[in-house]
Formats: sequence, structure tokens, C-alpha cells
Amino acid sequence: MGTQRGKRSIQTNATVTNYNSAHYQKLVLHQTLATDPSPNRVSTCPIAQNELNWIETIFIAVQLALGEVNKVINGQKQILFGHFEEHFADVTHKSREFKKIDYHNYEQIQNDLNRVGPGEQGKPATLSPEEATSELRKELYYKNGFNALLSDKISINRSIADLRHPSCKLKSYRSHLPIASVVVPFYEEHWSTLLRTIYSVLNRSPPHLLKEIIIVDDGSTKEFLHNKLEDYVKQNLPKVKLVRQPERTGLIKARLAGAKIASGDVLIFLDSHTEAGYNWLPPLLEPIAENPKTCVCPLIDVIDDQTFDVHPQDEGGRGLFDWTFHYKRVVIKNEDRISPTEPFPSPVMAGGLFAIGADFFWELGGYDEELDIWGAEQYEISFKIWQCGGRMLDAPCSRFGHIYRTYSPFPNSRKYDFITRNHKRVAEIWMDEYKQYIYDRDPERYAKTDAGDMSKMKTIREKLMCKPFKWFLQEVAPEIIELYPPVEPEPYASGSIQSVADSSLCIDTMQRGRGEPIGLYPCSNSLIEPTNHNQYFVHSWHRDIQHKYGEGCFDVPQSKPGSPVTIFTCHMHQGNQFFQYDHKTQQIKRNGVCIDSDPHAKEVYVNPCDTNSITQRWRFGSINLKLLKHWKTYGAKFMCHRINYSKQLPQTSIIVPFFDEHWSTLLRTVYSVLRQTPPVLLKEIILVDDGSTKPFLKQPLDDYIAKHLHSLVRVIHLPQRNGLITARLSGATVAKGEVLLFLDSHVEVGINWLPPLLEPIAESYRTCVCPFIDVIKDDTFEFIAQDEGARGAFDWNMLYKRLPLRPEDKKDPTQPFPSPVMAGGLFAISARFFWELGGYDDMLEIWGAEQYELSFKIWMCGGRMVDAPCSRVGHIYRSYSPFPSAKTYDFVAKNHKRVAEVWMDEYKQYVYAKNPIRYAIDAGDLSKMKQLRRKLHCKPFRWFMQEVVPDLVDHYPPVEPDDFASGAIQNVAFMNLCVEENNSLNSVNLALCVKNKTMPERAEQHFRFTWRRDIKAMGSSNCVDASNHSVGAELKLFQCHNLQGNQLFQYDVDTRQIYVGKDKSFCFDADGMNGKLILNRCNRKQESQRWRMGQMNVERLRNWAKYGAKFQV
Repeated sequence: MGTQRGKRSIQTNATVTNYNSAHYQKLVLHQTLATDPSPNRVSTCPIAQNELNWIETIFIAVQLALGEVNKVINGQKQILFGHFEEHFADVTHKSREFKKIDYHNYEQIQNDLNRVGPGEQGKPATLSPEEATSELRKELYYKNGFNALLSDKISINRSIADLRHPSCKLKSYRSHLPIASVVVPFYEEHWSTLLRTIYSVLNRSPPHLLKEIIIVDDGSTKEFLHNKLEDYVKQNLPKVKLVRQPERTGLIKARLAGAKIASGDVLIFLDSHTEAGYNWLPPLLEPIAENPKTCVCPLIDVIDDQTFDVHPQDEGGRGLFDWTFHYKRVVIKNEDRISPTEPFPSPVMAGGLFAIGADFFWELGGYDEELDIWGAEQYEISFKIWQCGGRMLDAPCSRFGHIYRTYSPFPNSRKYDFITRNHKRVAEIWMDEYKQYIYDRDPERYAKTDAGDMSKMKTIREKLMCKPFKWFLQEVAPEIIELYPPVEPEPYASGSIQSVADSSLCIDTMQRGRGEPIGLYPCSNSLIEPTNHNQYFVHSWHRDIQHKYGEGCFDVPQSKPGSPVTIFTCHMHQGNQFFQYDHKTQQIKRNGVCIDSDPHAKEVYVNPCDTNSITQRWRFGSINLKLLKHWKTYGAKFMCHRINYSKQLPQTSIIVPFFDEHWSTLLRTVYSVLRQTPPVLLKEIILVDDGSTKPFLKQPLDDYIAKHLHSLVRVIHLPQRNGLITARLSGATVAKGEVLLFLDSHVEVGINWLPPLLEPIAESYRTCVCPFIDVIKDDTFEFIAQDEGARGAFDWNMLYKRLPLRPEDKKDPTQPFPSPVMAGGLFAISARFFWELGGYDDMLEIWGAEQYELSFKIWMCGGRMVDAPCSRVGHIYRSYSPFPSAKTYDFVAKNHKRVAEVWMDEYKQYVYAKNPIRYAIDAGDLSKMKQLRRKLHCKPFRWFMQEVVPDLVDHYPPVEPDDFASGAIQNVAFMNLCVEENNSLNSVNLALCVKNKTMPERAEQHFRFTWRRDIKAMGSSNCVDASNHSVGAELKLFQCHNLQGNQLFQYDVDTRQIYVGKDKSFCFDADGMNGKLILNRCNRKQESQRWRMGQMNVERLRNWAKYGAKFQV
């Protein structure tokens, strides 16, 4: 990915822009989608479907042309698709000769939208409580590996979720496409899932393109799969043929049996527990019509094995493998992301779902018939497709839902290791000298395995003059060597991970499935090489923690306190799986949080790092101290270090306003920019002195700059303090760079920080880009990673907030993602766009609300704002502000009111309602900014709320819901003791109760059990926090984070207990003798666990799960 981006000697931006403009117009007419921010967009006018297809075709042709010219310029070899002239001629010829049509069945789609019933539209279904706990459900689950009883409640003709990109719904395909035979092998498949697979194909396929469906029974023993199935097929399914194997021969031979009797031009192989998406077939057939030596795979979505909810796995990835023959997926290359509808190359298929021309399939020899049962078949077919003159693509507009079983319910039908035999056959026939790297991973296993007679397949390889495997690695899948080196580098640590808090316990996978939390379990005898394989982990050179005997890695989907550590498929992309073992503190760190534990509950989760917490300390069975000491230089590159950026990025003016900044922090800011910035990209650094009073910030600073930094740095002295906003505008006014980049005066920029901020602006000038902001501690100047990103937002008190990333934001941890509101002080924006927006409102005073004003108008006036994970800047967050107020009145309220009046439309009333007296202030003359808004045709604030930040109201409703309870929290056993806030110690303790329990006279005893399900101290912004789930642990105070986790509590009206979290394992308990509020195992008979609250909403408390904020996942 990075190499291609770094070699862009010919720019295709104009082509992309024109294509996007045309596509935009089509989308507006048909889908009313968001406005394209491209400055080159032409005015909206109708574009016919054939015109759009023609533009797409020309676009592809130009891309290919420029790609070939770039190959010549860069000295690249010609690969993959044969001679450029032939392919280019074919593309341009296509646009003239081949008519395209829309294959959608709109009547059926509409009918599906109107369907009601369990699981319709791919939504989750449920069983009744009686059915969910029934023996029948357990029996069927055991036999099938999924919730088969629930499947029987769902129609075999059910409608499915349409998860395609909106552009797919506008796409047309060749009117003449080859006819397909669909082959579905099955073994002991459940009745309803098998029929649902068949009906989904029949219902959603253009009839004239579907020749037949061949279902192949691979020796099933279930009675209903015999006569009952035969009769059903004969009576109801004329296009379906049933083929039976005399005994279980395995997936591979069953597929071959179906393929041998198929009469279609194209063979499509499916699994027997899948559901076809809308218009799934044409996107698979058209690439084969264009090039018969093509294999095409659909995108595979997930059908939940418990609820049958259909949800996207992702928007596609490139299939690879590691040297243990585990299938892997990596992000799509940048050059393959240009169109969300176009098929893109993938080196290795996932396995079960693909289309291939029948002639090409048999030319390749079909599957190797000596592959037994299942395993390695996807590698064999993938390698020979690519090495023998073909290509393999994934088609984003073809989607299939697939049930991924929690476990395999079928016993091994062979008495030998057939999978190793299959792997060895593939390695021997197709992998040349690279086969040795496979064998080296498990020499003993492969040495004792006979691969059988391979002469037939080797003859086919020679006859077809297939390329060597080295070519495949170099040209088709170069990422394999980088991500999965043939010779595995030494790990940082390995073995068991033993708890220091309780040395009898070690981290264990608990034999749970993918995405499930890990736990603690009694340690195996050997910590270095644990005999309990669930406890054998490797802190690998990828900077992850891998399960040695599986494909899983430690994964933290969310960094909020108390979030579980789960096991998820290793992706080698760091992000959620990035961990560092600190051998000095014995902590396992991940960007500001550490792996923590509750030895009593045997739970493992993350919490803010605390070197004093024994539950955060761990011992690995074996560590490589030398490698751990060289963490930064040894191991896989940090993901952002792998990316190359365009050579043609705009020059930047960096503006740093300051007021009474300390000498060393100001200069450290300047020097960090000079050190870490490519000189060609830095136009100037403009320091703006906002009327500082410290003498050394006057002439001494000027003299220093003149002597040491005169070529790039200049200082502007404002005559008096005007405030941050005016100071920024003063610097921007004199700046000469194409991009304006604003920084605070106590920051330090990271390695290669600038290109990630500039490239999105180079791609679209109406883009504002913010770096990730890390913490520089104000007492030790230690750098601490804040987290792996969040989306900026606000509440109706106009306080800056952060929302969790959405799944689409986390797909690639290196790529910028949209953020509704900037944090404030650190961002890059093109000078052109900044001044088009009127800069800052120059009547905003000192500081406050400027980030909202700029964020709202960026989005509402045709731009976008993104955060760039690969740009990181450290920032000193002061413990307090040392500067007195610059005004005698509430200038912040005035600023907020200006922003609300100009930009927030009817939503401004929600801001004012929070503090009507405060917002009675005069906002000043608004005419200039309102005129600017009209001139730019900016969208309404309702659009911003609905399209940019639709989830804000879930987290911060405009009208605050009622509390569950409020007032004093009084203990029943010790009636004179109430919970009290102790801010100085960040703790809560027990103290003598005040008289008024409903409205306590002392704010320290006034708490709110809010609709967020937390317990908030009335006198501060802190909440009660249970970071340590263990008996006797004291409750703490922590900044309210609104993310539940350690701050999720439930009050039981009947038992009067306060539960921690949802599981009701731990409760608040009173240590009356020591005046402490502690945790204890919930015990209804324990009087000290009973509490009274000043005033309660009993109905809401009894319906705790129904009312209040959505539960965080």
C-alpha cells in the first residue's frame, strides 16, 4: 500500500474528481446521499445510467493507462493481467459494444421490506424464555453448532438485510452474462438452514442466469435428509438437483461431484448455511464474462449463530496466509479503494463461496482429488488460479450471509491427520522452495505425513506452464513476507502469564469462542512451556500477544475502564491488539491502559495504568530482556511507519499563539516541529505573542529567534492581550503557506506527524485534519498515549465530549476517520477553505466555543473533518490555569451564545435551557456571520445532528432524562453513616449523615444516580468508580466518563443493595468501624449491604434495564 502511494508520479486526481462528480449526481437523484465536498463538483443534473457506466468505464481505462505509464516510470514489471494494449482495447471496446442493464427485482425488494416476522430483514430473532432454556434447544444446538430451534422459527424465505454500499444499488451489468450452476455440498445440515440457503439463491437470482442448483449430500445420516428431502425437492424445487455420495467423502470431493454434473458456463460453490444478498449474481458473473480466467468471490457477512442477525464482517479485505497455513485478512490496498463497487484483487480466497468459469476450473484440474475431507483446498485453488494465468477478485456488490458456528458438531471421520496431509500436498505441488517454511513450523508433524501420489497435479502444473511460487509472493501477495516472515523472529516473551496478585492463577482462554473474554484459571505446572495449552501465549514481534495454539490474539475493542480483554483473530495491524510488556513495572500496557484483573471473580479487563496496583502486575514464563529493552527498534514496524505519502503535498504555515508561556516549553514546541517536519513541507513557523507580560518573551525571544531560527521562525507581538482566537487570526492573516496548521505553545510533535495531516487536504481542500493528542504529564513530562481515538462531540452545556468510534472507523487503524467536533487547538486546514469560511468569527473573545464554531461551519458548509491516527502530538494538560480572567464578564457564555445563535438553529434552546440566567447575556452583532452562512448555502444544524453525529442524542440527550434516584446514600446497618465525597483523595468514604437526606446541606453527601446508570457526585464532575472488583476493595472517585464500565451501578428496590455492573456479583458494603465504602460479594442477608437513597423513582429503578442510557457493548 505504502509503496504505491509513494510512487505517484502521475496524478489521477482530476479523473477521480470527475468520476466522483458524476457519481454524486446519480446518488443525489436516486438516494439523496450526503453532498460531495469536492470543489470541482459540477452542478447537479440528471445523468442516465448508461452515461454513468460509460464514465466508470473510461475511468477504469484511464486508471489502467496511467498505471502502465507509472510502471514504466518506476521500472516496475508488467504483471497480472497480460498485455496492457490488449486489456485497454478490451475496456474501451466494452463501453461501445456491451449494453448494460439493471438486474434488480424491485418488486421483490419492496415486498421483502414489507415482510414481518422473526428474523425478517436480517434482524435478530429470539426464542421465548421457555424455549430458550428447553432441552430441545440444547439438543439441536449440540447437533448443529448453532441455534437450530430458532432457525426453525424463521421463514425459509425470509428477507435479508441489504448491506451493500449504496452505489451498488445503482450499478448495471452486461445484458449478456454466462449462465451459472450453483453447487451446495452438505453434511448433516439442519433442514431449515439448508432450505433457506436454496430459497435465498432462487429468490434473489435473475431466473435466466441460474441454470440449476446442485445440492450434494456427503453421506448424511439424519433421517430427514433422505426421503423427506428427495420428496420436497421433486415437489417444490424444479431447478434443484439432489446428488448423493455413498459415504462421507468430504467437502472437496462433494464439490467435485456436483461440479462434474453441472451444465452451466460458470460454477458457483456455496456452503449450506448461507443466505444470498440482493442482486448477488451479476457482480460475480460480469468479471468472468470480461475475462474467462477469473475467479470471483462475494463479500461474506456474518449470520449470528445465536440470533440469526445479519451484520457485515467488514467492507472487504485481501486474503493471505501465514506459514502455519492459517488464513489471514489484511486491509485493501489504497489503489483498490477508488470505487466501492469495483471488484479488487485478493491473493487467497476464504474458501467456501466463489464463482469460476467451468472451462477454466477443469483446465486447472478442478480440485486436487487427493485432498481429503476439507482443509487447504482454498490455498490449492488460489495458488493455481494466480500461478497458472488467472486472477481472483472479490466483488463488493455481491454479498452472502454465512453462519459461523461456535464449534464444529461433527466428529473426525478419519483416523489420521488429513489436514496436515492436504497442507503437505499443496506445499509440495505449488510452493516450491517455500514449502520448507511450512514444514519448519512443525517438523515432526510434517515429517511423518505421507502426501501421497502427486504426479497428476504436477503434470498439470507443467502443462499449463504455471509461474513459480516466488512470483506469487513478489507480485500477487508481497505483504506475506512483511507481515508473516518465513523465519519467525524471536518473541519478546512467552509461556504462561501469571498474576502477581495471586500467583496460583494465570491468564487462560477459558476455551471460549472468538470475541469472548479471557479469564484467570489455576496455573499449569510449567510456566515456561505450560501443559495447559489454553495458557500458552507469545508476546510476538508483531507487538501483540498471541495464543500459541490457535489463531487468536489478546484484543481490547474498547479502552474504557473495566472493558474485558477478549480473544480475537490475530490481524497483525496492532490497533486493538497492540500490547507492550514493561518488565520493570510488570504491567502489560496498551496506550494508556493496562491489563488488570479480579482474582476473586477470575476476570481480566483493562483499567488506567497504576503502578501501585498489584492486580495490574504479571509475570511471563519466559522473557527476552534484551528485546524488551529494545522495544522501539526491534519487532514489526509501528503501523504508521509503513505508510508512504504523496510527493506532492502542500506547504504549511504553522501558527503558535502564546501568552506568558514558559521559555523551555515554547522553544521545545518550536524545535520539535523543526526536527520532525520534512523541510520541503514547512513554509514557516509564526509565533504570536498575545500580549505576554514575562520580560523574556519580548526582546530576548526576538534576539534568540534572530540568532538561531531566523530562516523559518518569526514572532508577531500583539500590543495587548486579545485572546487565543484573535492571536490565531493574526498569525493566519500573515501566513503564506497553502495550509494553516494551528498548534498550542506547550506541545511536542511526533515522528512523521505532518504528512498524515496534509494528504487528506491534498485530496480535497475542504478538509480539516486533526492529529491524535497524547498527554505530556505536567509534573514529570512523561508521554502517555491518550487512547486510540474517539469522535469529538459536545453536550448541551457546551462541554467537549468524545464518542466511541464506529466499526467503520476502526477498519484500518492508520486511516483518518470522520470526527464531528475538534478538540480545539491542534488542526490543519487549507488557507483557501479557512478564509472561505470567514476564518474564526472575529467577535469571539479570548477563548471558548471557537472549536464548535469552526467545526459546525466546516461540516455544514460543504467540508469534512477527520482525525489522523498517524499524526500524534503530545500536549501538556495543566493541573490548573495560572492566568487570571482577561475580562470582567462571562465571555465564554457570550461566545457560546454567538455560536448557538448563528449555527445551531432551533437546537440553541437546549443550550440556553441548561442555564437560562447565564445565557441572558448579549451575544453582540451577528449579522456578518449570518450573512456568511447564507452566502455559503450552509446546511441546517438538524442535518449536522442527523448525518454527522446521529448518536450524540443517545449519549447526550437535549433534555436530560430523570434520575433513578438522588440525595444522600445512607447505610441501613449504620444509620448515622452516609456516603461522602473526598475530592482530595479521589475517594468516597462514610461520614456522619447530614439532616436533610433529600437535599443534603453538604454537597459532599449529595449524589445523583443518573440516567446513565452511574452515581455522580453533585459537587464535582466525578463519579463513583469500581476499578478493582475484589472483596474489600475501596470505591474510588473518577472523572465521569459516561461509558458505563466501572461506573455502571444498579439499585435493587427490594433488597436495597447497590450492585456493581449487570452481573450482581459485587455490592456496596459499609465498613462502619473504619468509615470505608467497600465492595463485597452480594449477600441479601448482610445488613451492611443495604442502603437508602434520599429520593427514588421506584418505577424506573424497578425497570432499570428499560430506562436510561443504552448499554455499552
